[in-house]
Amino acid sequence: MEVQTPALELLVPPGSLVLQHQSPASQKASGSENKTIDPSHPLYIHHSDQPGHVLVPIKLNGVNYQSWSKAVIHALTAKKKIGFVNGTVEEPSQEDEPFMFEQWNQCNSMILSWLTHAVESDIAEGIIHAKTAREVWVDLRDQFSQKNAPAVFQIQKSIATMSQGTMTVAAYFTKIKALWDELETYRSPLTCNQRQAHLEQREEDRLMQFLMG
Repeated sequence: MEVQTPALELLVPPGSLVLQHQSPASQKASGSENKTIDPSHPLYIHHSDQPGHVLVPIKLNGVNYQSWSKAVIHALTAKKKIGFVNGTVEEPSQEDEPFMFEQWNQCNSMILSWLTHAVESDIAEGIIHAKTAREVWVDLRDQFSQKNAPAVFQIQKSIATMSQGTMTVAAYFTKIKALWDELETYRSPLTCNQRQAHLEQREEDRLMQFLMG
């Protein structure tokens, strides 16, 4: 009696990308071989990552660029995809690394879709034809990061006119702290020598603002 040996299944982590076995001739022709993408690699695509995924809960409308960009940075960093917008994950050579090139293109296209869904429709029209996520990121930064003065004025005005009123001390503090944090996103980065003096002055200013309410 012939005994059949059960086929062994290849177990891979969910979302891993595997190329099926090819003959040496096929591998040489296609430049590919059996490969998987490690989950810690920026080119790894998790099974939950979809083009229609909502990356951040707020949409860019122009005036909220600072808070929006920080939210996007946090989201992409959590997904190990921040390198696609800051330029550290570069496009591989299609000739030398066909497998990695294909994976890079898939990730880039997915991030492009995320960014398009994360902005208002009028802004999306200006970025939908971009070829890379990096291109979109730089374009949005150039368009909106310099338009700070009106936003800073509104925040400072809100802080100056805010009063505790019927709010509890905790609720009042939470509300004014949100404005302080938003204002801080518009400030230029400080050197180590400047930072301590800035922090001391900032805390003094905030105490006065809080007590005036």
